Amino acid sequence: MAYTLLLVDDERSIRETLKIILESAGYRVITAQDGFEALDYLHENMVDILITDLRMPVMGGIELMKKALEVDPYLETIFISAYADIKSAVKALKLGAFDYIEKSFTTEELIFTVEKAIERKRLVEENTTLRRLLDGEYNCEGVIGKSKNMQELFYLVSRVAGSKANILLSGESGVGKDVFAQLIHKKSSSSSGNFIPINCGAIPENLIESELFGHEKGAFTGAIQRKKGKFELAHGGTLFLDEIGELPLQMQVKFLRVLQEKQVYRIGSEQAIDVDVRIIAASNRDLKEEVEKGNFREDLYYRLNVVNIEIPPLRERKEDIPLLAKKFLDDFSKEYGKDLEYIDVEAINYLVEHKWKGNVRELQNVIERAVLFADADKEILLPEDLPAELVGKRDEEIEERADMTLKDYEKILIENTLKRNSGNKSKTAKILGIKRQTLYNKIKEYGIEA
Repeated sequence: MAYTLLLVDDERSIRETLKIILESAGYRVITAQDGFEALDYLHENMVDILITDLRMPVMGGIELMKKALEVDPYLETIFISAYADIKSAVKALKLGAFDYIEKSFTTEELIFTVEKAIERKRLVEENTTLRRLLDGEYNCEGVIGKSKNMQELFYLVSRVAGSKANILLSGESGVGKDVFAQLIHKKSSSSSGNFIPINCGAIPENLIESELFGHEKGAFTGAIQRKKGKFELAHGGTLFLDEIGELPLQMQVKFLRVLQEKQVYRIGSEQAIDVDVRIIAASNRDLKEEVEKGNFREDLYYRLNVVNIEIPPLRERKEDIPLLAKKFLDDFSKEYGKDLEYIDVEAINYLVEHKWKGNVRELQNVIERAVLFADADKEILLPEDLPAELVGKRDEEIEERADMTLKDYEKILIENTLKRNSGNKSKTAKILGIKRQTLYNKIKEYGIEA
């Protein structure tokens, strides 16, 4: 797709010269002799970049930019200025212009500035789209998912959340089982009650019974006062048991009894306490396999596994990565008082192609670290802000095969570089160290979809 440039200058010779230069670089160029003609065109047509002389009769460049931004807030503006107008050009930058070039510019300077403005426009549009998606149909009570399998999960959650059925969440560590548990609670009829989480693997075996069922004062050494257990605290709401597979067998028996009788006994008391609790359990282990090994009670497994929800790993829902990254960027920028608003397209490509062994939790940690160490006044998260181990691995992913020719490798290299730069051929050619025409020839020769 050719980007459209609107070129405004009151001198016809300059307009025609710049039009020839920019069209030879592959752009579609529309010319206007003054600001009024330019605005008339903008009201009826879409334009990517506005290139305008800073000083023109009747309507100056800065006034034109202000009026043009009212028509299209995402329009990027490049000013052409004489040396004597540098102060005005700097003022224009503060008012929202992308850049300015002096009238003594070279062809290379002009093309480079336009390319950077196109990159910026693409960046803003990409992040604006992400923001719109985050606020729209792909945000389910704070849980983000654009991919088909996540949309299917949202539908499944909406179907089962209103019931009282126990739910077993399964999936790798870091996929967000706790987030889904909260989502189910929010959509349930018990949403007005408490959501009480407990990590069964983080509590010492001798304390787990007290944590779940509570105890009376003096029930054991250190029990200096009465304590309510998690079941009591979750009465009328939801109890989320993370890493349920870590629950000791002896406790599994007592836990099963509570599920059957809907009553708990505090340690040191013979008084039964009625509890009405929705149970959501989670495990990154295969509980069916644990049952076969004798590590988990079969009757408890079937009690919990009324509805099973398998949460896919991040590598199987790559469409969600840009959305999640943008959400984490917004969250951590606010938390750390940073000005970061955008994620560079190339940085997004790195994130999408990374193999996330730690899933969503790992992605979250990567973005938090990048935001934490970013300059305070920085507004774009760049590839160099990402961990070196994440960025460095990407170019190593071309697997060596004995049957591949040099041309095969060259094709893969060109495809990967184009993808990394979102199809920008000028930048791709520069990175590969070849002329732009050579790149065009290679794309045609190898049948690459740029």
